[in-house]
Amino acid sequence: MKKFIISARPKQILKNTVVFIPLIFTLEQWFQNETFDVLLNSILCFFTFSCCSIIGYQINDWIDREFDKKHPKKKFRPIANNEINLRQIYFFIIILFFMGLFFSVLVNSYVTIMYLTYLIFSFIYSSKLKNIILIDSISVIIFYIIRMIAGAYSITFEISNWLYILTFFSSLFLIFIKRTSETKEGDYRVKKIVNFYNNLSIKRIKLFLLFINIFLYSIYAISEIVSEQREITFMITILLFSFGIIRYYLITKGNNKGESPELIISKDNIIQISVFTYLIVIIFS
Repeated sequence: MKKFIISARPKQILKNTVVFIPLIFTLEQWFQNETFDVLLNSILCFFTFSCCSIIGYQINDWIDREFDKKHPKKKFRPIANNEINLRQIYFFIIILFFMGLFFSVLVNSYVTIMYLTYLIFSFIYSSKLKNIILIDSISVIIFYIIRMIAGAYSITFEISNWLYILTFFSSLFLIFIKRTSETKEGDYRVKKIVNFYNNLSIKRIKLFLLFINIFLYSIYAISEIVSEQREITFMITILLFSFGIIRYYLITKGNNKGESPELIISKDNIIQISVFTYLIVIIFS
């Protein structure tokens, strides 16, 4: 059982919290109307995409097993270390598939469609797209967007289109940092991709994306206040968002810590405090 838990990469399940973004940004609506069923639906959606992402990891690890055996860290993964064979992988994936399908059906048919779409795209990504410059990064962004769309479908309230745009650019920011960190770890097998992400211009692009994200979030926050969707106190979130993303950029600058965004967020107390404060402000804005 332990080898399957390790292969599931439980720490990376944090990425699936993206499905809660629509819930968080409509909190004042469903909380005031006491429609707490949307909270349950969001949790079920999270379980759905947790199963989905774990399936993706198994497919990816099996395809990359020969490369991973030569990697200083990934060689200890159960599949690369021959602790899990192909038959066991099939069995594990089948169980996860029906679990995820069950959770998605409990929510609604739209989430089920997003679930199946994610799985199909995950296979295409692992087998082809991840070795193509820029397409690899755009593909990962699509994974985040699918999660967020599913999260929106799981509740009955509409969210601002600005959040989708912001999700795109913030995901691109995180992915570029992750890719450059991975190349420093010798994590890329295609030389042209290594050269691309190690290029000096990528450092400028990351800095540019940092400011783009702050700019876009500022527009979103101001538009929410102008349209009277939020109180003036919502402006505080601009400072908190800016602080959090700049903090993340500085932590990952010049090292390979950006390879695991979920570890940075889960270990950095300052980022955790800013996220907690951010959520409090949203609730009362």
